[in-house]
Amino acid sequence: MPDAAPTVAAILTAHAEGVMAGLSFRSLLDAVAVARNEGLDVEVLVVLDNPTDATRDAFAEAAQHGATVAEVSYADQGKVRNHAVGLVSADLVAFLDGDDLWSENWLVDAHRMCAGSADGDRVIGHPELNWFFENQQNLYFLPDQTDPAFDPALLRIANPWDALCLAPRAAYVEHPFAARAVADGYAYEDWHWMLETYLAGYVHRVVPETIHFKRRREGSQYVQARARSVLTRPSELLDFAWWQERDRHL
Repeated sequence: MPDAAPTVAAILTAHAEGVMAGLSFRSLLDAVAVARNEGLDVEVLVVLDNPTDATRDAFAEAAQHGATVAEVSYADQGKVRNHAVGLVSADLVAFLDGDDLWSENWLVDAHRMCAGSADGDRVIGHPELNWFFENQQNLYFLPDQTDPAFDPALLRIANPWDALCLAPRAAYVEHPFAARAVADGYAYEDWHWMLETYLAGYVHRVVPETIHFKRRREGSQYVQARARSVLTRPSELLDFAWWQERDRHL
């Protein structure tokens, strides 16, 4: 009889974060330890995309901590995440960028919400709070789709969530991240993924008392995209006609 698949895959992606990537990896391991103490079977994967030597060195001892390390050459965060999903077998997947941090309770509490929800395998969990640091210092409280005050029309003008969530692996398989194409006027792959999963019936929930610490640095992909005034890729949810049709059926 084959072994059962792990419960959760904790995936860290990195590129040129250097020493900071080591701190992010430690944060991931702390959250994994808490989850395992609660009985969860967690697989750990690190995917390095065209890494600098300093970033590669940060994971020189990753295998000693039970992590698998893979190296790719995409220069594209969305493609890296798609590749990573193909390397794991867990039913739930959580991503962490190589310069961000999780609160220690993230994996265990996000799993508890997603696995215990009435929506079953259609729930995507997000932290309650994003705490930005370095070149941007502010707090952002994420909305819960099931909150009566949440207006889905917000999705037409902004992305209230991001890819550092815990989601069913099937959501990534069914809706892979679009390729980054800033030169063609397209970016914000996270936003497009949120639009597509929302349309597909996935429910975006907030996990109470969890925090993601997110580094906002000069030259990040997000900062570059904003500077180029690019758009997210087309989606039905961005089409006003879709909302007119929806309203007619309410």
